[in-house]
Parts: sequence; C-alpha cells; structure tokens
Amino acid sequence: MTILNYETGPIKAEAAFTSDFPVASEINIHDLVNMQEIERRSMDVRPGMRHKYMPLGFDRFSGALWTGGRYLFDTWENVKDYERFTSKELEFEPGVKFWSRPFFINVQRYIWRVAGAHDLKPLATSHHVVRFERFSTSHTNLEQVLKDAWPALRDKAQSLDLSSVWLLFNEDEHQVSIVTVAAKNDTGDAVDDSFRALARLESIPSLSLLLPAELKLAKLFDRTNPILAQWLPLSRIVGGEPSAYPMSPPLPAPTVEKQH
Repeated sequence: MTILNYETGPIKAEAAFTSDFPVASEINIHDLVNMQEIERRSMDVRPGMRHKYMPLGFDRFSGALWTGGRYLFDTWENVKDYERFTSKELEFEPGVKFWSRPFFINVQRYIWRVAGAHDLKPLATSHHVVRFERFSTSHTNLEQVLKDAWPALRDKAQSLDLSSVWLLFNEDEHQVSIVTVAAKNDTGDAVDDSFRALARLESIPSLSLLLPAELKLAKLFDRTNPILAQWLPLSRIVGGEPSAYPMSPPLPAPTVEKQH
C-alpha cells in the first residue's frame, strides 16, 4: 500500500489540536510506538481528522521521552469533539480517562483555529521533522491580523524549502502557534541524515519574525523533533496506508500486526 489522498497546496482545515508531554520512565520507545499504533485505530476514526504528526524527543537533562501530537481538523466543531472524546470518554485502561493516564506527565494540550495551512511538498515523501512554536500575545483580534500576515509567512516557508507550514491561534488562551515541517535528505546514512534535518529546521529563524510587532509575541514553547508516526485517516478510508513512520530508520517502526 501507499499513502493516498494527501495533495500539496492549501489545506482545507479550520482547526488544530496539539499536545505535549513527557512519558514515565517505564515506557520505552518500542513500547510507545506499538502502543500508539494500536490506540490510533480508536482515535483516528473521529470525525474530521485530516492527519496527525506524532513527535518524539528527549529531555536534555533527565533523558525522559517527550511526545504528543500536531493534528489538523476540518472544522472547529470536530476538534472540540475530539478534545471532549479524549478527555471525557476514551479509556484504554478501565476507569482511567485517556489524558489522566499515570504515565502521561504534565500534559499540555490546546485547540486552535487555523489562520492558514499549506503543504508545500508531498506528505508521503517529504515530511520527516516538525517544529512547534507557541507564543503568548496581548492582542485581542488575532484572526484578521494573522490571516493578513499568512501569505508572507507561507511564501517565506516555501523560500526556505520547507515541506509544510501552519499558522494557528487561540483567542481564549491569548496564544499564537506555528508548525513547520521539513524533509530529510537521504544520503544513505539514516542517523546522520536525521541529525542534519533536525539541526537545519531548529536553526531556521522563527517565522514569527514575519508577524506584526503589534502582536507583542512572547515565546512559551519551541521544540523540533523527528516525526515518530503519522496518522493518515484520509489515506486509510480510500485503501491506502493508515499510518506511516517516516523516520524509521533510525527510529523504530511498530511490530504489532498491521491494520488492513
């Protein structure tokens, strides 16, 4: 099977969801990749999900695994439904709601409206590393300001040879966020190629510098990670791959039975 149904160009998505958290030390990378591949099958069937990137990182001091998600949804109603479902209904251990699992530590999660999102390169071949930046702002009319700024930010991402860019905002939380995605150049050395891709994306000056000074942005969060997994419901529903592991190798792929 191949990845189907994801085209380059503007993405028709009104909403996004993000989460970030470390996992407890008893969960290793192989546990994590198998767990999410099994649990994905109860989650990516929720209405309106376009796709998810699952990042993987390590705390530089404790060595703890960090993960989470960067999702796009077609409508605000569907992202609200996903947040409600995962918070109030979903249980993989009886009596324990999904976000309350004891091995998820200090989960930070947000829902967002989309000012703009664009795949500049094919998701199937060119989405390997992802950067997520989150900012506070004192501005009270984010939608119009960000939509006006979006074309310049998108064009800059294209000039930097990035693979995808999203510009997001949350009026209630007074926050703005930017998701950027880049490709890994394949020279045959998977480890070195991965380090180079991460270092390049991390070193690019933040696209927030293109946003109006009136927003008075203050950075709250900035992480660049390999994409451990992609959830691909639009591909699954037309008979393509339901998920992908673009950084395997060097990261592990799941060893559980594939979904058919």
